[in-house]
Amino acid sequence: MMRANVMRLLEIVIVSITLIAFPAFACEFAGPDTHVGEIKAIDLTQPSFTILDGQMKKPLTFLAAPEQLKGLSPGQLVVVKYSKVRGQLRAEEIQAR
Repeated sequence: MMRANVMRLLEIVIVSITLIAFPAFACEFAGPDTHVGEIKAIDLTQPSFTILDGQMKKPLTFLAAPEQLKGLSPGQLVVVKYSKVRGQLRAEEIQAR
């Protein structure tokens, strides 16, 4: 019984460490011109949204078409494929996770 409890605790620790460490490498694994992060703000007047980048731990703001912002909300984890337009990041594709 004691061994089962130790194994269960070890399992929980391994899963926790994996979940904490994964976002740090998420952008790197996602590919070129792609960022992964949590939505921090959505501005319908711009229209744009800001994520906290999972790898750099810095906020990044993307311009987006109004229809791309539908269904998104702060706190949501997203993968953003983007291009640079006149020095600004433009979301080409947004995938909620």
